[in-house]
Amino acid sequence: MKCGTPVQEQMAVQQTAMKDLQATRSPNHGNNLVGMALIAAVLLFIGAGGYYLHTQSMAGDIEKTAIVDKTTANDMSKGHQKNQSAMVSAAKGDSLEEFVREKDMLDTDIGTTANRVNEYLANHSSFRGYDGLKNDVRNLVERANQARVRLDSTAAADSKKKQALLELFSLEEDRARGLYKGIVDNQNGGDYSAGFKQGTQASYAFDSANSKFNVSFR
Repeated sequence: MKCGTPVQEQMAVQQTAMKDLQATRSPNHGNNLVGMALIAAVLLFIGAGGYYLHTQSMAGDIEKTAIVDKTTANDMSKGHQKNQSAMVSAAKGDSLEEFVREKDMLDTDIGTTANRVNEYLANHSSFRGYDGLKNDVRNLVERANQARVRLDSTAAADSKKKQALLELFSLEEDRARGLYKGIVDNQNGGDYSAGFKQGTQASYAFDSANSKFNVSFR
């Protein structure tokens, strides 16, 4: 089936050869023997050629299968190595430096945004009709929350450092939430002082906890 020649075509060739064999029969017995020998040789050649092509096709399939198996084995080996590396990393724990940098950037961005809030209030009586600062503060709340969630699910070699960072991210989230509450309360016709007081208290708590963190882990 893999020699490339349809079965019907091979049968047609053989039938034609048999007809030629019958046509060559004549009173001359010697000529008939020669013709039969030639036809037999042709049939053997066709059969041998088909068998050769079939075996070559099988060899090619086996070689392709071997290549695929080898590729699959390599992929499995790489996957195993990757899993092993992940297990080693989890066992050792992350250094947490990525989270330390994020904590510092959040501290700077919250402070900068708080200054912008104060500057805005110096020139405006309320936040009604202006959502720019509110949206910026909301993004800070989400950043602090996402950093805390990611850190909580991270394997850490130093559990005390991780716990200290979790507390700092929580305080930063409270700082931003205080700003956000003050702006929203004011937009709704209320006083912004309650929200800003909450943010200020969280800011003092953060400064104290951050100083301890720098002494213990830097």
